[in-house]
Amino acid sequence: MINYLKESTFAVKDVIMQAWKVTKENYFSIATLCFLIFLTASTSTFMAFFMEDVNLGIRIVMLLIFIMSYCVVELCMIKYMFRLLDEENADIQIIETLPTRVEVIKFLIATVYFGVSIFLVGILLMPVLYVIDLFLKLLLSQGIIESYAATGAIIVNIAVGIAILSIFFTFIRIIFFPFFIIDKHSSPFESIKLSLATTKGNFIKLLFILLGLVVVQAIVFGFFYIVILMGFRLVNLFFDYDITQYSSLIVVVFSSFVIVPFSTAFFAVAYRKIMNDYKGDEHPDIIHNIV
Repeated sequence: MINYLKESTFAVKDVIMQAWKVTKENYFSIATLCFLIFLTASTSTFMAFFMEDVNLGIRIVMLLIFIMSYCVVELCMIKYMFRLLDEENADIQIIETLPTRVEVIKFLIATVYFGVSIFLVGILLMPVLYVIDLFLKLLLSQGIIESYAATGAIIVNIAVGIAILSIFFTFIRIIFFPFFIIDKHSSPFESIKLSLATTKGNFIKLLFILLGLVVVQAIVFGFFYIVILMGFRLVNLFFDYDITQYSSLIVVVFSSFVIVPFSTAFFAVAYRKIMNDYKGDEHPDIIHNIV
């Protein structure tokens, strides 16, 4: 187990270093896609403030447009990262990495499958909550718990905790489905199955990889926040102007130009490493790869 944890730690280091190298060496070429992500996110945020009184149908249409735009840009980012990993020093044009209409449709359908998977996990956990409810009622009848209100609060807390863990576990197992759609041209359901198959037995390693990503992003965000905060204070020294109203814009900028490109590169590298170690079937079944 100790050796496995060491291997997982080294795997995280390799993924972080390679993702950082790819992002750093090609950041200015990636910046165009980052700007498109920023434009989409900021426009949707801006429109949300002015569309409260607009007709519901128009709001739904605009929401679909923004979702479609974000999906196109995100898939384009994934395809661009693959090209950077596979073709060093290549002159890659953004237009060459645009996803096809079929790939976008597959991604949207697979996203629906992902939501259905979360829902089914919740349904499967209902018997567990029922057993917990019976156990807590038994404690109530024995006088160990003072009131049924306290029992209800405990059940809610347990349910929320189980739901978070279940969503997190499902997210890790199905996280690579967009990469299979772009890299292997898999169908929506096939991409879900391949993600389950390739992540089987790698849960701890993936957990370490995600932890490494969170730590790196937390450090970068902390540095970014300190620099911006110092800039705000300097401006306030010379100008009597409240800049804190632009805090949401700063978060969008940081997310679009730092988090999204590095995260995409990070998962693209992790996907490549896991696929290189995958020795399973090209068309795995779903039942034997769930657990």
